[in-house]
Amino acid sequence: MKSYLKSGARDDDLVVPWDLTEWVDQSALRQWITEEVETLDWSKPEVVAILRTYQTYQPKIMLCLLTYAYATAVFESDEIVQRCYHEESFQLIAGGHAPETANVVSHFRRENRGLLKWCLGQVFKRAIRAKAGDVLLPAGLKRHLFDAAVMRLNVARHLDRGAEAI
Repeated sequence: MKSYLKSGARDDDLVVPWDLTEWVDQSALRQWITEEVETLDWSKPEVVAILRTYQTYQPKIMLCLLTYAYATAVFESDEIVQRCYHEESFQLIAGGHAPETANVVSHFRRENRGLLKWCLGQVFKRAIRAKAGDVLLPAGLKRHLFDAAVMRLNVARHLDRGAEAI
């Protein structure tokens, strides 16, 4: 039977921290996210039509930005917007296309939940491989990583709802 994890890997090596920068530096995390987003097919006619219609809409940037935020335990849409203006890592991702309001962020999250889940899951898999070695991940662990992505999206949604109620 093939071993999926290197010997000596501890259970806590496989628990993704709330802030992935505990495991990997910010620049590497940004690079991973960008690489994963670039693997998507951005030439589909539906996507091209949306991009043509909404020329100020930057889905790649928003996908990278929200993936980075949720991977680093920044969940509230308003805080994400603020960090785009005050924190270098967020500024590097936004590249002058920071979302104008928290509503833009929460709307993007709602409309692209599946993409965000996928992107976070891919980044979590990279983080586990970086931590435990470049190994095959068992299906149960992959499922756990996608569940962790869903949990982060749910946290973001709930925090935004709480902020709206205030």
